[in-house]
Amino acid sequence: MNESTNTVYVLSGYAKCSTTNQNKYKLGNKHSIGLLTTDKNYKDNINNLKTFIQDLGWDSITFCMVEEVDDISSLSNDVLISSFQRAQKNGQSLVVNDLPITVH
Repeated sequence: MNESTNTVYVLSGYAKCSTTNQNKYKLGNKHSIGLLTTDKNYKDNINNLKTFIQDLGWDSITFCMVEEVDDISSLSNDVLISSFQRAQKNGQSLVVNDLPITVH
């Protein structure tokens, strides 16, 4: 992990629920996800990051966008703020949107 935890990299994308042990997520549904990590080498370590997400019950993981966040005060969402703090403490944190992705 990055020695300086001031910068958190937010990888946005989606994943499919792969376990029936999730109370609020239905097996097979796709959800928007955000992986917050302090790993500045996230590109080289993407397989490790995907393994972290898979171990939490998700597969078919795709990332679409990456954003660097240096200042927690730039975040307005309480969920992202707490996830940012968790990432700073633990090296990474996963946020999952409760509503599944639907195709119209």
